[in-house]
Amino acid sequence: MNKRMQLAGSVLGLSAICLLLALIGAQAADGLSPGEARKLISNLAGIKLPSNAVRVREVSPMGSSALVVAQVETAFRFVKGENGKWRVAEIRTGDNRWEDVETLVRAVNFEKGERVRAELETLATALESFRRERGFYVVASDEKVLVDHLNPRYLSRIIRVDPWHQPYLYEGAPQSFTLRSAGADGKENTPDDVVRQNSGSRGQAPE
Repeated sequence: MNKRMQLAGSVLGLSAICLLLALIGAQAADGLSPGEARKLISNLAGIKLPSNAVRVREVSPMGSSALVVAQVETAFRFVKGENGKWRVAEIRTGDNRWEDVETLVRAVNFEKGERVRAELETLATALESFRRERGFYVVASDEKVLVDHLNPRYLSRIIRVDPWHQPYLYEGAPQSFTLRSAGADGKENTPDDVVRQNSGSRGQAPE
C-alpha cells in the first residue's frame, strides 16, 4: 500500500464549535439571527460549506459580538505519513470539492495577523496620546498595567488578548515601548511574532 494512504473520514456532528463572531454596523444593532450565523459559518475562511451542513444550536449576544454554538456535518480526508501517523489533510467543502487544511490555517492566521496589527496600532496611538500629555510612555512590563493606565481616557475599549487568545505583551520605558503578539505559535521571539514599537517597526505577517 502507498505510504500516503488516504482515509476519507466522515465527521457527523462536529459539535460545540464555538465561533466568536465580531459584528459591526447593522448586525451589531439588530442582533445576529440563526440564519445569518449559519451563512457566515458556511463561508468561514473561504471554506464555503453547503448551508444545510450547518445547524445553529444557540446564539448568545455579547454586546457588539455574539457567541454561536453550531453543529457542522462534513468530511475530512486523512493522510498517513512516512512516520505512520495520521494527519488531517483536506476538508470537504462541497460536492466533490476538497480544500487543503494547511492552506486554510494559513489563511486564517493571516487574517488574525491583520487584526493584531490593527489592535497594536490602536494601543500605540493611545500610548502616543498618553506621552503627549505626560511627557513619557507608560513604564511597565505588563500589558494589563498598560491598559489600566490608558483606559478609558486614551483607549476607549479594553484590549488584552490577541486573536489566538494569548495576552498581548508590553515593555515600556519613559521614552520607548514595545508591543508584541506571540503569533500563532504562542511563543515569544519567533518569526511569526507581530511587533509594534514607538519607532514604527513591525513583525512579519504569519504564514
